[in-house]
Amino acid sequence: MPTQLKDIIVINGLKKTFKSTIHALTGVDLVVNKGEVVSIIGPSGSGKSTLLRCMNLMENPTAGSVIFEGHELNIKDKNINELRQKMGMVFQSFNLFPHLSVLDNITLSPRLVLKMNGDEAKKMAIDLLIKVGLGDKIEAFPNQLSGGQKQRVAIARALAMKPDVMLFDEPTSALDPEMVGEVLAVMRNLADAGMTMVIVTHEMVFAKEVSDRIVFMVEGQIVEMGSPDVIFVNPKEERTKVFLKRVNVF
Repeated sequence: MPTQLKDIIVINGLKKTFKSTIHALTGVDLVVNKGEVVSIIGPSGSGKSTLLRCMNLMENPTAGSVIFEGHELNIKDKNINELRQKMGMVFQSFNLFPHLSVLDNITLSPRLVLKMNGDEAKKMAIDLLIKVGLGDKIEAFPNQLSGGQKQRVAIARALAMKPDVMLFDEPTSALDPEMVGEVLAVMRNLADAGMTMVIVTHEMVFAKEVSDRIVFMVEGQIVEMGSPDVIFVNPKEERTKVFLKRVNVF
């Protein structure tokens, strides 16, 4: 459980409409506390990934507000990129630069953005690769890695920016089943270390084990929210019960 209840992300009345007709988010309120692990679950098309991408304004909300560490995020704010640096983002499809080595993928942003010198950046990269179990892959290129290894490099790359929160958008959905466990193990270690995390996931067992709270979404709305014991064992809403039965949780 969180050791310090302090709002790190506060979302109020968030709405997102695409092409004036597709209502991806229809009024979401959510608070994420420092040190908390929040998993967002729900059927495909329920707005989970859109909500995550609105948290760092990768998607610009149609209405409502996102407050991060006391600052309301605004795409026109000159400090938006500085605030975004504090939010590590891990995508489904890794998004590694194919022409760069693992070392260069991890050190590029710290050197350019944080102005870290080469030796310092390399030492940090090696430490992070050891942390994710890839200390021997520093000179490898993405095409030499398995999907699970690529995703662990992507996590190390996000951690290299020293973020205050990590956002995961279905980080295992593009992986073969045998590679899922190695990525989830790294995420478990981050959770155990107290990293604030918001995770969009279909991995229900993992979500139940590591989360402080579960958020269940349908049709752009939060239908139910609570501890894993409440959501997975005794959900109150019928739509939650139906979804969990479909994914064989009940």
